[in-house]
Amino acid sequence: MVNYQARYALSEDRLLRERIDFKPLNVYLQVEGGQMPVKLLDCDTISQAKSKLHDTWYNYKGTPVSQRVAVESLELSLVGSHEQIWLRDEDESSIIEGEWKKINTIRHYKISDGAIFAFDLMDATSNFNSNPKLNRSFDMSTSNPKLNRRGSGSSCGYRLWHLTKNNANSTIDSADNTTFVHVPEIYLTRLLTTKGTLQQFVNDLFVSVFSLSNGDVPPAIKFLFDLLDRQAAENGITDPDIIHTWKNNSIPLRYWINIIKNPEMILDVEKHPLIDSILSVVSQTYMDSCSLSNHAFSTDSPSSKLLYAKELQDYKPAVRKFYSDIQALPPVTDEKLFSSLPSTENMQLHRDAALYDLAVYANNYCYQIDDALQRNNCEELSKKFATVISYLQLYLIPNATT
Repeated sequence: MVNYQARYALSEDRLLRERIDFKPLNVYLQVEGGQMPVKLLDCDTISQAKSKLHDTWYNYKGTPVSQRVAVESLELSLVGSHEQIWLRDEDESSIIEGEWKKINTIRHYKISDGAIFAFDLMDATSNFNSNPKLNRSFDMSTSNPKLNRRGSGSSCGYRLWHLTKNNANSTIDSADNTTFVHVPEIYLTRLLTTKGTLQQFVNDLFVSVFSLSNGDVPPAIKFLFDLLDRQAAENGITDPDIIHTWKNNSIPLRYWINIIKNPEMILDVEKHPLIDSILSVVSQTYMDSCSLSNHAFSTDSPSSKLLYAKELQDYKPAVRKFYSDIQALPPVTDEKLFSSLPSTENMQLHRDAALYDLAVYANNYCYQIDDALQRNNCEELSKKFATVISYLQLYLIPNATT
């Protein structure tokens, strides 16, 4: 299978350890109005080549990922050959050695510099160039290029391989399975090279997250952090580490960690497995920056920890200063808080679903909520809450547990 490993990576489990011979190729994609230059490697599988050709064209056009023709719905062919040659990961020409079948590559088809490719849609009623907004079932949570297994060749009964053959006990055989083995020092140089290339971007990200914007933060964050400070004071909690942990768990580790690890949640992008592994290292570094514990580094520490050991000495104080700067800001008034929240007029809210979720939450924690109301001398509100819970249990949530 395609292992989604690379010679240069930020994660050791995606580092290609074997030496692979390859040749870069300058080829062209036939598109409306002419030909577009694209760079490929002769060791690329046909699916990888299709993805590079596909992305180059649509990136040039500025077409959002969700509006692109799905690469899986395209057939790739060579232009200018005497007979039309369909290029596929598997076909009758695939090399079979015992139990192994080699995935077809650009080199397999003896394609050289200057070759011209063309895309054809499997759906003959549509056109690749003129109709980019085909009705497609695109899952933003998956970004693994799928092997094109149309054609008469079949992988049934064979173990597929691309650049290297996985041994029987290897767990790196797909985009979802990884193995974690300590990388020999000779390979750490490549990890460090990748880190050096990305470091300015990582620094810019952390500076943006852990600093005030024009001397301020969104009112909702200030309001929430002040609320946590008040709760600590009211409950006699004086340990600053506890309050620090509360703030970690409120915004950084609930919001930012998801955005860093899964940018496709808010951006119209497709996340390649190799990119996913890089973002995992960055998000882990982000978590370590917020952590109060000091990791004892050793030769047995994961490479992702060792890579950013020096930077953590700057990131950790930056987090503390960020929280301190927020605390020093003037309190947020209710008027400023409410005016900063987005209007719900143009939002598509599922009112009934939201109310039901609130009802389930109130029912599951009814004893704790009622106890808090009584401790705060809210007897009348406590009675109304009991009435609501009785109604919920009787009509809406008959099987809910309390």
